[in-house]
Amino acid sequence: MSLRGWSSQSHGNNADNHDPGERNTHYIQTTTMVSGTMPSDRITIGKFSSLTFLSQKALRLYDQKGVLVPGEKDRFTGYRYYTVDQIETALRVKTLCNLGFGLADIGAILSALSSEDDATVRAYLAKRHRETVSEIRRLEKITSLLVDKRDFSELFALNISEPVLKNIPPVRIISGRRTGTYEEVCSTVSQSLIDIISSPENQKNGVTVNGPCMSLCYDDEYRETDADIEMALPVQGNVIVHDPAFSVRTLPAVRAVSVIYKGPYEHEGFLVAFQNAFRFAAENGLEPVGPDRQLYINDPSATPAEELLTEVQIPVR
Repeated sequence: MSLRGWSSQSHGNNADNHDPGERNTHYIQTTTMVSGTMPSDRITIGKFSSLTFLSQKALRLYDQKGVLVPGEKDRFTGYRYYTVDQIETALRVKTLCNLGFGLADIGAILSALSSEDDATVRAYLAKRHRETVSEIRRLEKITSLLVDKRDFSELFALNISEPVLKNIPPVRIISGRRTGTYEEVCSTVSQSLIDIISSPENQKNGVTVNGPCMSLCYDDEYRETDADIEMALPVQGNVIVHDPAFSVRTLPAVRAVSVIYKGPYEHEGFLVAFQNAFRFAAENGLEPVGPDRQLYINDPSATPAEELLTEVQIPVR
């Protein structure tokens, strides 16, 4: 029997797909539907799951995200029913998931496929290819480290410089201070600072950035969602600021323990850099004072994650 024939037959005996106690309700719903509005191929979510090898949990998620919406939902029971034509879409979703695409990208790709927008599809595939190549390089690096059988503690210190004590001169900055997650504050405030400096009036005044972007952390402990962070850009020129959330000031000269870390911001090695800096301070009788500083030496939007350089400065006395 064909799949469509199977589907139509299962529709005729649909109560077997649900609890016996729900048959009367479903019978009432079925008999009240307008003739001609019900598709001939109504596949229950359970059958559709077995046909496509997608779990019912995944199918419900795809429905919620608008990636694979059932052809019909029973208005009384909420049951989901799919059509035979949706099997192909489900297989496309499964393939894209296996390729590592997120649901947002999958939705965009499916939309582009339906509109025959080949350029958009190729752009998403090229982006995923770049991400995959980057991930392969990261995994190859991990493999080489594990094969070398280094001492476990060495794995975190490979890209961290030895701590040094240095004198930091005063720095004139434009900055904004905000609470939130590290990622949120760093990205949003930094962009706002760039927008201010790039404004026509500040460009007319010859305002320029003369140093790396930096952050100053004012918390005594790690705070995941409400960190108190100030983002700053060293500047020169007559800076005009209209938003009171941002200001121009001079960071005082400090004596600081400096450690340079190479690698992704979210890597454990970043924490080891801080640990080494604080250990160096303790071993040399130095007391940390004021907020620590992080200088982002290269541009994360133009630099591979493994090549990012960050200088950690711990002011001491």
